[in-house]
Amino acid sequence: MKKIHILNIALTFFMIWAIMFKFEMTEVLDLKISDLFYKMRGAAGISPHVVVVGIDEYSLSTLEVEGDTWPWNRDVYGKLLQKVFEDGAKVVAFDVSFTEPMDENTDAYFASTLLMYGNVVLGTYLINEKETYELFNKKLRERIEQNRTYLDYAYKMINFRELLLMKPFTVYKIRPVYEPFAMAAYSATYEIGTLDADGIVRRMPLLIVEEWARENGISSGILPHMNVIACAIYLGAKPEEMLLDFSKRVVILNGKEVPFDNSGYMHLWYYGKSSNIFKEIPFYDVITGRFERGTFKDKVVLVGYTATAKGLYDLRITPFSNEEAGVFVHATAIENILRSDFLKLPSPFYNSLLVIALMTLLGVLSNFKRKLINVVIPSIPILFVAISYVLFLNRIYVTTFYPVLGYIVVGSVKLVGDFLSESAEKRKMKEFLYRYVPDKVAEELITRGELKLGGETRNVVVLFSDIKGFTSRSERMKPEEVVAFLNIYLTRMSEIIRYKYDGTIDKFIGDAIMAIFGAPISYENDIERALSCALDMRNALKELNKEYGFSLDSGIGIHYGPAIVGNIGAPFRMDYTCIGDTVNTASRIEHLTREVDAEVIVSEEIVRRTDRFLFEYLGEFAVKGKSEKLKLYKLIGKKVEENVKDGGKQVEELR
Repeated sequence: MKKIHILNIALTFFMIWAIMFKFEMTEVLDLKISDLFYKMRGAAGISPHVVVVGIDEYSLSTLEVEGDTWPWNRDVYGKLLQKVFEDGAKVVAFDVSFTEPMDENTDAYFASTLLMYGNVVLGTYLINEKETYELFNKKLRERIEQNRTYLDYAYKMINFRELLLMKPFTVYKIRPVYEPFAMAAYSATYEIGTLDADGIVRRMPLLIVEEWARENGISSGILPHMNVIACAIYLGAKPEEMLLDFSKRVVILNGKEVPFDNSGYMHLWYYGKSSNIFKEIPFYDVITGRFERGTFKDKVVLVGYTATAKGLYDLRITPFSNEEAGVFVHATAIENILRSDFLKLPSPFYNSLLVIALMTLLGVLSNFKRKLINVVIPSIPILFVAISYVLFLNRIYVTTFYPVLGYIVVGSVKLVGDFLSESAEKRKMKEFLYRYVPDKVAEELITRGELKLGGETRNVVVLFSDIKGFTSRSERMKPEEVVAFLNIYLTRMSEIIRYKYDGTIDKFIGDAIMAIFGAPISYENDIERALSCALDMRNALKELNKEYGFSLDSGIGIHYGPAIVGNIGAPFRMDYTCIGDTVNTASRIEHLTREVDAEVIVSEEIVRRTDRFLFEYLGEFAVKGKSEKLKLYKLIGKKVEENVKDGGKQVEELR
């Protein structure tokens, strides 16, 4: 039991460490459980706020035929804006970068439409490492550094000091959108950020820290994601006035609070395979007006590459798909913010407290050895998983893998330990019982678990057998001869008692044998078996006399009554035995075989309970320890019915 507690404590410390420091191997397994919960839940039916305009293979090939190969001239994007805003779109966000100039005329047209409609967010990419940025051409760096429009949307912040407790997504530089476009529209990064350990997208950064801006003292460098700006515009909040509360860990958009974790990420709540949830219209169909009117009314329109645009790879792995276009991940994030559908994960501290509580409960339960506990322990992780799933449906995911791991490991060790301990106890019990009872009786006792250690009162048949005059005869024999004969004699008698009549040998006292019928297992014919056993023991002794040339005789006494049966003795030395007045009476009856002409004497209690044997009444006898005389009988033999000439009955007599 001490080893179980050591294992429990060691495993608990490991799990707390794994939770706090995000041990990749176990973290992945915990994430997989959340994916399983998604699959158990299935797709969620919603009426999305987001419509995707897909840059797909159909649009790419059709525009190519019309003379506009990828990358397209910017006028097609201007046409797109015109079509969707005329249809009632509230916001358009581009999961496409516009960092360099192209054709002057089409660029001017796109810039004018951006300025006309206003509610457009242009996405761009990141330069993660300073070393990478320094490889850029010096003139290009100078041009990039002069374009600082995106810094206008840096978060307004409160409780700034608590940023020190966070590890936000940090990059060296955001590559700014081409300046004429940046002056006419909002801009921010569309990067999804750091993936989970298994490469699956389950979260999206709400804030990105740009080191270059902070390094040069230009801005706080704490900037919003493209999706946040799109939602702010949709909700009527000014992107320049978005508030970041580091104490509450929320972004505030016109009163709506969007939570983020210690790394500045929002955990996504997937509705299903996003390409099946959000409506997708091909880019070409939109610019040519081939869509149902009202499709974009009051919607956030996301423009990006879809899975069919094989040459423009932007595929992600989600809990529902191994090939989900990145634009649909952004659609999920925007929908989450607008609906307040956030998957909340308790902090590592609270998850650790949960693990400690459950493992402490397991430690308490491990102290018990009852079979019920071995049923309760496996049921706790099952119940916990069920509760965890219910919480998940309510958009809360508590760490599930670690408690289940703890219960499986410690519970399994306990179950195996209890099994081995029980098996060892059974082996010891078998070895113990095999000395007294037949093998099949021992097996039945262990299987049924009926042996009550410590003793119980039950009615039994007690048989005493002793060789008459053997003590004086043994004095004339060599010690080794005495031992050799006794071993043979006791073996023959024991085989009859144990294996032929399922009796229990209580003890050997020199050449005397005490046997019990009716304990530890009682049958309906205990008395008949004891009487038959006595007859066979007499016959076996006669055969031994012939083999060794002796003329030994034995006396057998049998009595029926209540006795205390069980393991009796000291903790270091116990015997399965039978004690009480019934035992003493049987012993006294056996001694009378030396005084009365009878080899097997039984009490009236025996005679009254069987009609299959023939007895001869011997009379009433006073025995030590009894105030009243006992009526005793001589066992003659079994009653055997068979056809004879005179139609009478024969008796198998005691020979």
